[in-house]
Amino acid sequence: MDLFPELSGQAKGRAILLSIKPKYVEMIFSGTKRVELRRNWPIKEEIAVMVVYSSAPVQKLVGVVFIGQIEECDFDRLWALADTNGGGVTYDELKLYAEGKKIMYGVMIDRVKVAEVQVDPEYLFPNFTPPQSFMYLKPEEYRRVMQAMFPSEDIT
Repeated sequence: MDLFPELSGQAKGRAILLSIKPKYVEMIFSGTKRVELRRNWPIKEEIAVMVVYSSAPVQKLVGVVFIGQIEECDFDRLWALADTNGGGVTYDELKLYAEGKKIMYGVMIDRVKVAEVQVDPEYLFPNFTPPQSFMYLKPEEYRRVMQAMFPSEDIT
């Protein structure tokens, strides 16, 4: 599904809002972390874009990540992806994070776009609660988020 069928060059697939700890957000936006490691992922949907919510203490929408591909992995494969692509964790940290999971996901980052304006999600989503895993965004919600984060761009 196109996020914006009327615009050429837009990413194909759905958009999700994802909570990420600030230290990992910094690594992603600096380019040192090129894979997001996830215990759960919406595998039945083609996800193209992650809107990044930087968790406490920042608690703002801070940018978007365009997804290259999703790798469904066992622990050893996930560690190899993390080690090769800057996963931002040590082997022991990943082992602890993966505890009890046979399958996890490596979300390969294609490119990122840091917000011009960090946005309080309550401004766009009344009674906002940060998602434990992820939250689907409807095309009109994604459009509102993009307009709020990138006010100098023509996003119609």
